Amino acid sequence: MRQPEDLLNPRHYDRVRQEPLEAETLPSWCYTSREWFDLEVKHIFMKSWNLIGRVDRVPGPGDFVTLTYTGVPIIVTRGRDNVVRAFANTCRHRGAMLLEGEGNCKAAIKCPYHGWVYGLDGALQGAPEMEETKNFDRADYGLIPVRLETWGGFMFVNFDDKAPTLKQWAGEIYDTILPYDPENLVCTRRKEFDIRCNWKLYVENFNDVGHIKTVHKSSLQKLSDKYDRPTEFEPRKAEGFTFFCTHAGTRTLLEGVDNAKGFEPIPTLTGRTQRGSFYPTLMPLACFGFCIDSAWALEMYPLGPDRMKLVLNSCFHKDAVKRPDFEKVAQAYYDRMDVAVPEDNAINELMQRGLGSPQAVPGRIGKLEVAVTVMNTWWLDRVLGPSTQPRAKKESDARAA
Repeated sequence: MRQPEDLLNPRHYDRVRQEPLEAETLPSWCYTSREWFDLEVKHIFMKSWNLIGRVDRVPGPGDFVTLTYTGVPIIVTRGRDNVVRAFANTCRHRGAMLLEGEGNCKAAIKCPYHGWVYGLDGALQGAPEMEETKNFDRADYGLIPVRLETWGGFMFVNFDDKAPTLKQWAGEIYDTILPYDPENLVCTRRKEFDIRCNWKLYVENFNDVGHIKTVHKSSLQKLSDKYDRPTEFEPRKAEGFTFFCTHAGTRTLLEGVDNAKGFEPIPTLTGRTQRGSFYPTLMPLACFGFCIDSAWALEMYPLGPDRMKLVLNSCFHKDAVKRPDFEKVAQAYYDRMDVAVPEDNAINELMQRGLGSPQAVPGRIGKLEVAVTVMNTWWLDRVLGPSTQPRAKKESDARAA
């Protein structure tokens, strides 16, 4: 499908904005075009809350990690006051990158080029050979802060000073994870994958219930055959939505692994959280799985229209981590992820290759994919602006579908 010259003409996307069972998928250029990707960086990633992992990445004062999010190098560090902060990873003198990788910078961040020194709070503490520079005030040349806020121990950054707070962004979803005692979850494994696909495909796949029967027919589908109930799609007053899947036992162990050999349920669970698994998506691309005995989160780093980095965070309650047999038991949970995630990676790369064909045209949405339309509309609203076209049905009708 050829990309049109008038890429931002809303009429190209009218069929995407229909009600879920009347809608089409996004045009293929939304997954393959460098021009469209650059618009997403400008209008979505620079203005949204982006997941970058858990606070236990920087457990102590002076600990730091560096990352690059859609071209922006960032430092995340914990101060002597125990506050976690983010800064642009660029010196205020001549622009050199200050830190690489991860580690501990002790009490200060020192530029490797001319030796400017910054405190862990970003304040400029030392600027050698600047004594004779006129009208130079160190207070004016601290590190450039990047907004960082946390939700249940998960860190998010936002490059827009005018964006709502993370709590406002999460809306009704914010408190839904509290039964899982998220502040006391510990990330025990981070595993990275370089995937040749557009970031939107991965978020769509996470929320596509229908693919489990085919992509995961030898793994997760066996769990569904055993004890799953229908999955409920739940629109929320938030920049995101949730799924809840009612079932017995845990979905984080493969078929054939005795649930009794897993971890005990998270001790704070109440109500329905004791009887299933919860899957929130916080737009644009933070995807979570909260289960009765563990949790996991997908960090996604868009690297271009056809490439992304995925980071899988495996998390367990602190009580489970204290067990002397933790590593042995946790391996069974890692084994499940090491089967399912590569299956998703492979199918998303096949999707990307197919969408690159000049014959690729928009398809239709089935009843198990209604979340795809919700996401597609959200992304279009950010890039193009909200549609003025009236929708034929109420949101409650979409939920019933």
